[in-house]
Amino acid sequence: MKTTGNLYKTLDFFMLRTPVLPIQEFSKCFPSSVKEGGDAREIALERLLELSRDPFIREALAASSPTLLESLVHISNHENPRKQGQVIKAFMRYIIRMITRPTPFGLLSGITYGRFGERSQLFLQGTDTFKKRARPDMEWLMKAVELVESRKEIVRQLRVRSNKLIYRQGNRAKIPYTTRHGSMNDGEDQSVSVRITQVFDCVMAASSAFIPFLDLVDHLNKTFESANIEVIERYVWQLFEQEFLISELIPPTTTTEPLSYIRSVLKPVTGIEELKEDLDTIADTSAKYNHLPIGQGEQLLESLRQKMNKMFSAKSSLQIDLSLEDRGIILPQSIRKDIECVAELLTKLSTRENRPLNEFCVEFLEKYGPYREVPLLDLLDEDTGLGAPAGYKHPMSRRVRLQDMSPSKSRSHQEKLLFQWFVSAIHEGKHEIVLTDNMIDELIKGHDTEKWLAAPSMELFFQLITSDQEALDQGEYTLLLAPNQGSDAAGKTFGRFLDLFGEPFNDIFSSIQSEEQHLQPGKLLAGISYLPSSGRSANVVLTKQTRPYEIAVGANHTMPEDRQIHISDLVVGVRNDHFYLKSKSRNREVIASSGHMLNAELTPNIYRFLVEVSDNSYRHWSPMEWGFVAHAPFTPRLRYKHIILYPGTWRIASSSSKKMADFAEEIRLFQEKWNIPRYVYMIESDNRILLDMDHPLHIEQICRDLQSKGKVTLIEHIGGLDNSPVSCEKGHLTAEFVCPLVRNQAEDTQHFVEETAASLELVAKENEQQPTKADYTYLPGESWFYAKLYGINSRQNEFIGGYWEEFVRKHQDNGTILQAYFIRYADPDKHLRVRFELSKNRTADGFLSTFHKWTEMLLHEGMIARVVIDTYEPEIERYGGSKPMAWAERMFSCDSEVTAKLVHLIRFNQVSLEEDIIATLSVINLLYQFGYHEKDAFNLLNRYFDVKEYLENFRKERKFFLQWFASDQEISQSIQSNLQAIESIFKIRREAVKQYSHVLYEHETGGLSTNTREDIVFSVIHMHLNRLLGIDRDRERKIMIMARHALNSLVQYRGNRQ
Repeated sequence: MKTTGNLYKTLDFFMLRTPVLPIQEFSKCFPSSVKEGGDAREIALERLLELSRDPFIREALAASSPTLLESLVHISNHENPRKQGQVIKAFMRYIIRMITRPTPFGLLSGITYGRFGERSQLFLQGTDTFKKRARPDMEWLMKAVELVESRKEIVRQLRVRSNKLIYRQGNRAKIPYTTRHGSMNDGEDQSVSVRITQVFDCVMAASSAFIPFLDLVDHLNKTFESANIEVIERYVWQLFEQEFLISELIPPTTTTEPLSYIRSVLKPVTGIEELKEDLDTIADTSAKYNHLPIGQGEQLLESLRQKMNKMFSAKSSLQIDLSLEDRGIILPQSIRKDIECVAELLTKLSTRENRPLNEFCVEFLEKYGPYREVPLLDLLDEDTGLGAPAGYKHPMSRRVRLQDMSPSKSRSHQEKLLFQWFVSAIHEGKHEIVLTDNMIDELIKGHDTEKWLAAPSMELFFQLITSDQEALDQGEYTLLLAPNQGSDAAGKTFGRFLDLFGEPFNDIFSSIQSEEQHLQPGKLLAGISYLPSSGRSANVVLTKQTRPYEIAVGANHTMPEDRQIHISDLVVGVRNDHFYLKSKSRNREVIASSGHMLNAELTPNIYRFLVEVSDNSYRHWSPMEWGFVAHAPFTPRLRYKHIILYPGTWRIASSSSKKMADFAEEIRLFQEKWNIPRYVYMIESDNRILLDMDHPLHIEQICRDLQSKGKVTLIEHIGGLDNSPVSCEKGHLTAEFVCPLVRNQAEDTQHFVEETAASLELVAKENEQQPTKADYTYLPGESWFYAKLYGINSRQNEFIGGYWEEFVRKHQDNGTILQAYFIRYADPDKHLRVRFELSKNRTADGFLSTFHKWTEMLLHEGMIARVVIDTYEPEIERYGGSKPMAWAERMFSCDSEVTAKLVHLIRFNQVSLEEDIIATLSVINLLYQFGYHEKDAFNLLNRYFDVKEYLENFRKERKFFLQWFASDQEISQSIQSNLQAIESIFKIRREAVKQYSHVLYEHETGGLSTNTREDIVFSVIHMHLNRLLGIDRDRERKIMIMARHALNSLVQYRGNRQ
């Protein structure tokens, strides 16, 4: 396969990330050669000592590690070699990080944005012109909010509103997630509930929008005149403490200035003048610090921290980021195609899947059926719904994985091929595997052939390796994917830095929203305002709101009311075997996006579910998987064209009980054996520092990590130390580019035709009373009896054609049951699900005794292994609504009788037709019974099924179908006998189908149907084929296509006869 690079397109901008020190500083600290008589260790220590006095370095340390800054006095403490060694090790790591790691962190590295042009411009102007942004750490800031909200006399001056996470469960109101001002401990229960009373309902109604606390109390006092006002206020206060009410003081996380927000809310509040003055001082001092050049702010930063620490205790009081102020960076247009090729390659070879969510989807379909839309909060409640998918941790899901943890077929195939190429490379002494288009074809062969839709957007992180800008413009460069290769949505990496780029960037950045909206025109794109229960995590989620809609989870909104989507308004459904979210009030599908890089696995279940469901219907890119080869001592570089997907990697493992000298010797021998180059990165996750394998201090660093962790991982540093095209007046800079991409609209049809939930605008009339869960739930002992019969497996047809038909007929005749139907199922064990509607004058206890005797006999005869009695929840939405459902059940009962008789005919060879032919005849007959004429039935099937599949199979049977359906055709004696036997069976359900179709029509014309006629008809056919043939989607598809071909031939035949 030759990658076309057409699946994705790069946007017109990118992020540039660089450390603040030039790469030449590495050579000053750790020169590549030492004069005769020189000591590399002493040269390094001398330079580190100089740097420890540099005001620029000291302020950077003050921002990122104040404790290390305090410890620098020991860097020359020869009297305490142990302490000196610890400080040297830590300081050296920080210096190397300031030289070689571009990832933003405090003042150690900075960011800017650039664009694409005809010629590159990668010289950073005025690198002394940095823009600092120091703001209170969210953990510290939420301590201030907690202090204010703990004082009732202050809260009485604030406005409050109801928490939009509230949902009802019986006579209790629940909240699945509380923030506790960012002070929750990991694993602590984050939910809370309260009894629903008339007073509670009154509070909720009055506080749907912000209302002054005292006005709310006054409203309740007027409503409940007999109640004591102190009791009323105490009740409102308790609701506030439990977060059923949220104050306006809670900052939305879709703002980049939470301190300003809090100060503006507190401005009119009295009684906290000292706190307000302190917050004003912190804001003013932070602004003053931000304007100071790096190197002049150490003292002011220290005094600011001391002031903040006196007020509240937090792990960190300030959060600091750095912007590079040059916006003139340009990459050549020619590089875009390579980035797009990488994006396409990693998407097509992706083995990423969310198995827990997919399994959860299967459970959803089993419990609710394919057409039910369930309120999100009810679904995730373990008492009323399914709870959370397996692996969700906040709170911990009780669900266990259904499938094993073995890799998917596509991943196993990829790992197998990479292993083969790895072995060949090692055998041939090569340090690089070069992927060809043929090799990529081999990798893709192992992937599923099902149609898929690529994710709307993504980001890739890469480094550029080239000799200079001129070579870059001539196309002489190498792209190196970063250890952390990217993100799954455009803009996520930019999220928490958006305020640093300035106002002009907002219009540039908005292209992400417009492009993604164009790809999903019928959907509501919503950003999530989410306040984590761990205050420090909130630093990552602070960003601007760039979506047209907003969903708040434990926080306030920044969007106006008509642009807010409340959690209580969201329902969950399934389309194409994947979940979707829908706003019930707007009847539109919702795509929830995070806009930042916080790992969703660390978030509360409700937030994680929102994000994962919004992503799950797409194929997302993923890094290529080495499999168990990733545990080998060495894996070669993996390259495609001039794009390096993985650098060469070495893994050293050792016992931690050895002495340091032994470690050093072990490393030396490993280096010789595996030919490790001189310059490597020591890497852990996406943390990396550049090391010189010939330098004693660096070898000591590796030895210490090997001793403490038992293993280290090294990756090659590709190119020379000065092969970065990004430079400044001080020298070359290590640089990383973050490139956002969006899917090409033109590529959609090649993979999958995306549907939008609710595009059919199925809205029940507002005046129709919607059924509650209790209305369509039949518990054991009520009028419907539901059981699952396990252990039948290979004897299902014997049971259906004999035992089932006999039992149902007998008890319908004696008046015990009115009707009954069955379906075949697997969960994953194969079983039959049987449902009986009891006669009005018969008790459930009486039928249970009858059912027990019958199943006892089935057990003794080896027909079943076990029985489960369960709650029956009819699929009301799937079959058109409450009223049509009653007629649908009658139709199911008649169809079950039809199926039983057909199975009996087939089992005892009473007809000479194959099972698939009978199934095809039955499908066409069902369409006729629903009122479709031949041409209408053909048009219906033709819209959904391919005209070319199974043509050879059909041609062999074409004459038979024409003889069967065309009355003017001569019919053989064998067909005549078959026709009479089968058509007489089909007639059993004719009246029931006709009556159901009529009720459905009335419901449709009245605007009351909860589904379309086409979907309902296909559902009825699907369930019939399930009863007749079992669970086999491929076989079912074949039957539908054969029916399409038969109707096509019949229509053509009729046309030719006229």
